[in-house]
Amino acid sequence: MTSSRRGIATAFATVAMLCAAASPARANVPHTIQPGETLWSIATANGVAPSALAAANGLPAETQVIAGTTINIPAPGQAAPAAPAAPAAPQSSTGASSSLVSAVGWQESGHNNSMVSSAGAMGIMQVMPGTWDWVEQNLAGRQLDPASRQDNLTAGTLYLNHLIARAGGDEATAIAGYYQGPESVRRIGMLPETQRYVANVQALRSRFGGQ
Repeated sequence: MTSSRRGIATAFATVAMLCAAASPARANVPHTIQPGETLWSIATANGVAPSALAAANGLPAETQVIAGTTINIPAPGQAAPAAPAAPAAPQSSTGASSSLVSAVGWQESGHNNSMVSSAGAMGIMQVMPGTWDWVEQNLAGRQLDPASRQDNLTAGTLYLNHLIARAGGDEATAIAGYYQGPESVRRIGMLPETQRYVANVQALRSRFGGQ
């Protein structure tokens, strides 16, 4: 086995363990929504999947929460059945680390491969259809299965690798490009919501073994 194949195999094993890691158990608690908070930010801050938080409160995953209202934050083990551990996607030595892939996957979907956004973004990494096609044609060199957890992670990781290379190794800019679009970031810089997204992803990295 070549060193590059060993590296990819190691990455697959690493993110599989990270995506399967459980959050510490705690009791359900009420939370009063503060100005600027979203369902996603509340879920991330409390270590639960956004989809699980929405389900626990009988809300659609795309709900825009209202400041001043109260929702219940479930214990991670009680919110919803845990999804099977996701296999890791390949990475290069200069590309996205396993902790970054896991952090983006958690921020995007709570590692829920069945999630499809109202805009059509798919799976754990919430890859948009146009981006999926571009990755297949330009980075993967093969067709990827939209229903496959492994292929969704592969698509997201290959795209992150591309964005990191495009940003000259600047991960914050790459993360921003993943959320906002690289051309938009280049033209107008990070929007305020993009800055929050980048901060959330970077904070999540420590949860998945990064720094």
